[in-house]
Amino acid sequence: MSALTRGNQFWKQFVQYEETIRQCLTNQDYETLYPIVEDLDEEVYENFGCHFFVENTYGDFEAVFDTGPNKTCQYLGNMLVQLAPDEVKKNWILHETLPPLSQKAIQAQIQVKDGIYTLADFYAFYDVEENNKTVSVKIYCPAYKLIDNDENKRLMSLYLLELALGQKEYETFISNVTYIDEPDRDLKFCELTEFYDVLCDMAEEKGWKFYDSALEIYSVYQPYKDIASDALRKDMKIIFTTNPLLIETTLEKQVDVLLDMEAKEGEYGFIYYTNPYNTEQDAIYRQTLTMQFSEMFEQYPVARVIGGSMGKSYSYIDVAIYDKAEFNKLFNRIQKQLRDNVDLYYQTFKSTLK
Repeated sequence: MSALTRGNQFWKQFVQYEETIRQCLTNQDYETLYPIVEDLDEEVYENFGCHFFVENTYGDFEAVFDTGPNKTCQYLGNMLVQLAPDEVKKNWILHETLPPLSQKAIQAQIQVKDGIYTLADFYAFYDVEENNKTVSVKIYCPAYKLIDNDENKRLMSLYLLELALGQKEYETFISNVTYIDEPDRDLKFCELTEFYDVLCDMAEEKGWKFYDSALEIYSVYQPYKDIASDALRKDMKIIFTTNPLLIETTLEKQVDVLLDMEAKEGEYGFIYYTNPYNTEQDAIYRQTLTMQFSEMFEQYPVARVIGGSMGKSYSYIDVAIYDKAEFNKLFNRIQKQLRDNVDLYYQTFKSTLK
């Protein structure tokens, strides 16, 4: 069963309980709500690797796919939002990743010794990195003095900062996160619950770029300085990707990221073709094709463009596939439509590691 089919099944199940869930949120009937949402969360986690929760925020019903930083899970969270029925989209605000200061964040509690601490007990000390348009953050809480395990403090700081900022802003603006046991008088600081507003106001004032989705954040690689081969996927001069770990691991012939997607009934692959011009025009042509595929996948969410690359001999459009059979049908149709202009081919990332 494909990830796409499982996504549609999830929404069928959600629709059965949707009215009850809204009533429970409105009436704060959590005794009835929790078992329903727990079942939905278990299904989402088992099939897509992320968590699911709902909340009522000042009268707005919100449903959240909490993917964490795992890009495979983020692609699938985005797919789930795409697949949501119109009747759900009419009543719900849907989040493909964790939003800032959700109810999950407000209700989060950390027990240290005999004390209970919430987000309001933590502070963000930060240093602005103008060249990178990012911020380095040190998380402080008086309770940190009571914790001997440094790794626990580091992981706690990462987790709480993600809760405070949401996944998108965390990935957009944060370069480094650590912890401190004593306040750092040389750094600016604010309460962690206020850090999202402080950070966004500063980024807007400085003209830093904002994104609508964590999946719009691209990294650029130049894997080979000397082009020694014209072979497929070995001729790449520059790579653009929303999934750096996928690129880094496959260049090293590791399969962990590929197997993660396979376990969720999807596939990573790439569309490729021979460069038609052997000039700068090739980059423009690849961009045009990429936009065509992206628009097609918006209409038919069987896959998503996640990056690509320019090579000496070939150009590549990397994709995350949610339904291999339906993708093949769509790809064959596009091949026929464009065959007078370009010959398109498809391969899996896994096939290049042999």
